[in-house]
Amino acid sequence: MAELLTRSASLTGYAELARSLGLDPHRLARDQGLPASCLTDPDLKVPALAVSRLLEQAARQSGVEDFGLRLAETRRLSNLGVVAFVVREQPTLRKAIDTLVSYTWAQNQALSLRLDVEGDVAVLREGSAGINARRSRQGLELSLGVLVLTIRSLVGQAWRPREVRFTHPRPGDLATHRRVFGVAPLFDQDFDGLVIETRDLESSVAGADPVAARQALRYIEQEAGGGPRDLAATVRELIFALLPTGACNVERVAAHMGISRRTLHRRLAEAGGVSFAELLDEARVGLARRYLQAGAYSLTEIAERLGYSSLSAFSRWRRHRLSAGDFAAK
Repeated sequence: MAELLTRSASLTGYAELARSLGLDPHRLARDQGLPASCLTDPDLKVPALAVSRLLEQAARQSGVEDFGLRLAETRRLSNLGVVAFVVREQPTLRKAIDTLVSYTWAQNQALSLRLDVEGDVAVLREGSAGINARRSRQGLELSLGVLVLTIRSLVGQAWRPREVRFTHPRPGDLATHRRVFGVAPLFDQDFDGLVIETRDLESSVAGADPVAARQALRYIEQEAGGGPRDLAATVRELIFALLPTGACNVERVAAHMGISRRTLHRRLAEAGGVSFAELLDEARVGLARRYLQAGAYSLTEIAERLGYSSLSAFSRWRRHRLSAGDFAAK
């Protein structure tokens, strides 16, 4: 799989924050194979994995668990580049979020967003491109922090999500989390994302100019290159989103993509020979390890969340796909 890239704008404010905590930002960047210029030029394309590791390294060496969130507080909507202009010109929050979902790849190829509306709540999920591309704690908190601050810049500073959810464990101090999100996040959850009041999606964005937005979209499509992430990455994202609901199968995933099961199988084969069954199995391995490490679920609950109708079926699968070390974490 080709290396996934992100705009170096994702490191805006990093050097200043690192120095304030007694770190040498240029040395840390070199440690991760990143050029010094990525700390000053926001439009370089750099490996997303190296940026993720850089954030984790800074948090570890500084002893600051909320490094990513502190970095989020330095951001402005303009850090999203031309995508920010398109988002800003949408008439409603829902259209602005739909734009972010559609064009996040132009900012960060390793990041995906998905909006699901369910009655009076909407869930804005954050995902990663591929089973081995699970994003770091610091990267997740940075991006969700930026999402919340972006929404406030569009509809008003008083806005707050109903819930903020993370799959990683709770940190020791939640002061920065409460300050940035306006609520205390939930941890060891099934997904990373925001739970939003559906009615908030209809909030107007003052001064929006749809004509200007269409012009900027054409620019993105012409200049960003590469287009959205590949088909397998999209299927992986849907599998991760649907598995915990107990309703994940090839027909359901194909329906979400607006194509038939047969077409999905054919396109996956043409795109690289990977099958839906292989992608589903990889996702189950990743989620099973996550649930076991969290230590918050029984084996029966894990089986249900992975789409198995019985504990015995799950046990047969895990004997072949999980190591003894995975279950030692339980």
